[in-house]
Amino acid sequence: MKLALTKKFENVESILTAVTVNVGTVVFLFYREEDMRYQLLYISNEERKLIELDYTEKYYQVENKPVLFAVNGRFGIVKSREELLLYSFESELFESISIDNSTVLPQCFHLEWRGPISDSSILPICFRGDGIGSDTRYIAFLDVDTTNKQAKWESYISLEMVNLPNHTDQSYPPKVDTAMLKDTELYTFISGGQTTSVNKWGMDYYAFARGTKEGIINNLLIDSGDLRAIDSKKRGVNGLLSHSQKYLMLTPVFQSDEWKGKPKLFSLDQLKLLDVTFPRGFGKYPQILQHDGIYFWVYLRDQNEMAMCVEE
Repeated sequence: MKLALTKKFENVESILTAVTVNVGTVVFLFYREEDMRYQLLYISNEERKLIELDYTEKYYQVENKPVLFAVNGRFGIVKSREELLLYSFESELFESISIDNSTVLPQCFHLEWRGPISDSSILPICFRGDGIGSDTRYIAFLDVDTTNKQAKWESYISLEMVNLPNHTDQSYPPKVDTAMLKDTELYTFISGGQTTSVNKWGMDYYAFARGTKEGIINNLLIDSGDLRAIDSKKRGVNGLLSHSQKYLMLTPVFQSDEWKGKPKLFSLDQLKLLDVTFPRGFGKYPQILQHDGIYFWVYLRDQNEMAMCVEE
């Protein structure tokens, strides 16, 4: 796939995650190191604006990172197990909504900023439940009713390991980078299972799975095999699912393996990996953060720019 540049946006801070509200409208969550504050960058065809979240990481507490989501043409933040913030386009403010049924969640429940993808009002929220690092190994299902401004937790799961032949550590469930509900099926990108540092040791395996809301894996659409059995070289890939539900956006962790630091796309329509050719001047390590409609949103980290692209 070859991408063509449509528009560039300069002075974009370090992006954590992104959601599309509709085609051509995207919201980015980023973190300002200077004042320890989370902010949102809203970009549409008509405007670009910063949206303050009005609290710092200190207020948020380390155990709960903001989870950016979009549903039914609205966007918001899951703040904790008991509260979410829904943005109002009319007042240009966030409305606080209580989340019911939090008793179904485990006592150890820590949010990370990985964004949920869904074709319904039920959002698969990845979270930490074991207190180890920032790895999310569990998924909680949150039903958000934007019309009546209500929300409740349904249940939570971890993925079963029986159909993951390369998951050797049975003490911990697989790590989940991203989760998506589509046509009642659960899609997950699994970034291995080990508890050791990926940057230091590489991943043990990665996989893209399709299964059920009960955590059963029916198919592996991508299976890396045992990465440690190849040679001593470090390997690893991270994955994000697009809001269009058409692509898994893959970014290699290292530049020294077969991927050579180049992102790829996995097409859910074609069920195959696609190489991506970026426009000239995109720097060494562009990262595809989101896709919806005809637009791909590409983060140029070394240039602090965001590029809106289309397929040639």
